[in-house]
Amino acid sequence: MATKSLRKKSIYKRRLYWYHVSTTLKDKHVRLTPWDEDKGFNRGGYEPDGKRICVAPSVEQCITAVPYILETKFNIYRTKSKLRADRPKDVFDSKVTHEGWLHKPTQFVKIGILSFRDVEKGLGVNHVIEQAASLCEPRQSGKVLKWWKRARIQRFVKRA
Repeated sequence: MATKSLRKKSIYKRRLYWYHVSTTLKDKHVRLTPWDEDKGFNRGGYEPDGKRICVAPSVEQCITAVPYILETKFNIYRTKSKLRADRPKDVFDSKVTHEGWLHKPTQFVKIGILSFRDVEKGLGVNHVIEQAASLCEPRQSGKVLKWWKRARIQRFVKRA
């Protein structure tokens, strides 16, 4: 009897809910349009050009993928429906964050707000881990993602 491959299908070939974090969006439902580097303010000069909406398969991966300051409050969004995202090219931490790019206007639903102060208080720490997104060092991004996962931050997301 032939054995089936146990290898999972790439996340970029499956329809998933994708997450997006924002410090500026506030509405319960938003329709995001892909922005280029002139409007996409979370992009470093080392990232490829082009219009896109940056997403990730988890909140922890989103936070790892963006630069932040230690007092941040993120509005957490999820795609309204499951869909496919494109795999980015030439993004230093994409193997860690599994960042995806959406190239068409997309509907998102706000699932809650994550305050770093709530995380710090809940974990009994002075500060959340410092961001790695602007350092261009995948190993540091891996450490940051591991920290966020260990913190189980979903419990600190205040539902919208």
